[in-house]
Amino acid sequence: MSLHHNSHSMRHFLKNKEMNELYASYGILNFALGLISVFIPIYLYKLDYSVPAILFFFFLNSVSFILFSYPGAKIVARLGVKHTMLLTIPIFILFFVGLRFIQDFPLLFFFLPILRSFKMILYNYSFHLNFIQHSDRQQRGREVSMIQAVEVIAGILSPFLGGVIIKYADFGTLFFVGSLILFLAMLPLFLTKDTYEKITFEKKGLIRDIFKKENLNFIYSFSGYAIESWIGLILWPIFLFVMLFSVESIGALASITTLLTFLTFYFIGKATDKQDKRNLLRLGTFLYFFGWIGRVFVTGFTSVFFIDTYKNITQHFLAVPWTAYSYDIAAKRNYFKFIVQREIIFNLSRAFVLPVLMMIFFLGDIHISFIIAFIIAAFSSLFYVALNKEAV
Repeated sequence: MSLHHNSHSMRHFLKNKEMNELYASYGILNFALGLISVFIPIYLYKLDYSVPAILFFFFLNSVSFILFSYPGAKIVARLGVKHTMLLTIPIFILFFVGLRFIQDFPLLFFFLPILRSFKMILYNYSFHLNFIQHSDRQQRGREVSMIQAVEVIAGILSPFLGGVIIKYADFGTLFFVGSLILFLAMLPLFLTKDTYEKITFEKKGLIRDIFKKENLNFIYSFSGYAIESWIGLILWPIFLFVMLFSVESIGALASITTLLTFLTFYFIGKATDKQDKRNLLRLGTFLYFFGWIGRVFVTGFTSVFFIDTYKNITQHFLAVPWTAYSYDIAAKRNYFKFIVQREIIFNLSRAFVLPVLMMIFFLGDIHISFIIAFIIAAFSSLFYVALNKEAV
């Protein structure tokens, strides 16, 4: 009885053609990005950009995102969700080509963060709109889990392969290979028709409305995610490079910990659909906090391996219910506006914290500065749970 029910449930789950296309596209995209993304901060560091300068690069990215957030929403509404996602591919490639030549043309350092913000605006809006339009409220936990699972599958080999390509070729070859794969990522999406969203909100008051009293829980929760995730994206790879001093070791480490993380996804998604997401959020926030605290005490490859494996598992234990719950909230509102405002909150908080981190690294010892940054990330992660105040 139970086996038959599970089989029927899985067949029903996989009948959603639009979601299957999204899973395939997202998996291919993340394989391409997994070859490259973890190495971008290291690449800049190897070109002798200081940590404060690299943080400034991403600060420009966040400021540009805020400035172009509403025009980006208008582009999505005009072109359609899938065509906008397709448009991001040449932007991705231009960004990677620009990185390849940043040493020869230093002004690219100030232009590329703006280009990256265009890519983020267009892809993020389109992806989240596509997900909300086609996901099933009753199975949203499993659908979010599937999205994150294909991201993890894509990430099992790609960081290791990226490190190998860098070792035996160079960063230019890596960017070229990643760019070719990016084109393949959009093909599954166009097996069905594009969808369009109308903008039913004005630019005036878009940011002001974020700071209404009833939205404070969103500010806390989304800011917590935004800050800790970018400390992980920017500073953790540089820290590993400084400590391990081997890009292939970093790639192998990311691949191994990702493989172990994958084994937890089925259970997380199923629990998210059956249990109260708010209870899972509270537990996940508590567990994930210690993942960041653990990073403060790493001393070598072995400790990094165990702590990062724990952190990655607890991250997804938290991220699945948090993301599914966010989509539940969005679906009950003007979800296009909600997505735009959520992304603005992400980048407002980053634009506020990154200069603080720049100052910490500029004035202090680099190893102590890393520890301070990881402590900031740990306490930022505690704000995930603020989303619980919203009843859905």
